[in-house]
Amino acid sequence: MKPTIEFCGNCGIGALNHRTAPGACDYYSPGTKKRCNSWTKAHFIKRERVVYICSPLRGDIEGNLRRAAAYSRAAVESHAIPITPHLFFASFLDDTKRTDRAAGMAMGIELLKKCDELWVFGNPSEGMAAEIAEAERLQIPIIYVPEETVRELNERSNSDG
Repeated sequence: MKPTIEFCGNCGIGALNHRTAPGACDYYSPGTKKRCNSWTKAHFIKRERVVYICSPLRGDIEGNLRRAAAYSRAAVESHAIPITPHLFFASFLDDTKRTDRAAGMAMGIELLKKCDELWVFGNPSEGMAAEIAEAERLQIPIIYVPEETVRELNERSNSDG
């Protein structure tokens, strides 16, 4: 069974706002209830960790980009710095072209290597599966955001746009 977001019993921060701000608990670490080993502080912008947003792009590209923006906003609300490559790369790469897609995936993997956590939103697509596999290989903590939270964020993105 894949892990979901876990929250410590000490601070309760994550337990209070896990639906609107996934991963908000500063003490998150799978199975240990302690601060993540890769925890960093970005004091200059008061963010604590850099998170890679893993969500679908193919199919409903416009809708998926809108949802990726909502997931990124949720990360910021959780005091994290979101890295959402497909949100940026889609502005100059064409995901329907094999060479553009391969370049976007390769650049995304390079960005993933610089992140503290990978947050998975929704059922993994082919591209997401590659990102998850790389995070596992690099031993980057993976947070599978619960479907209920994904639905709420998607509803919020639909009402915003």
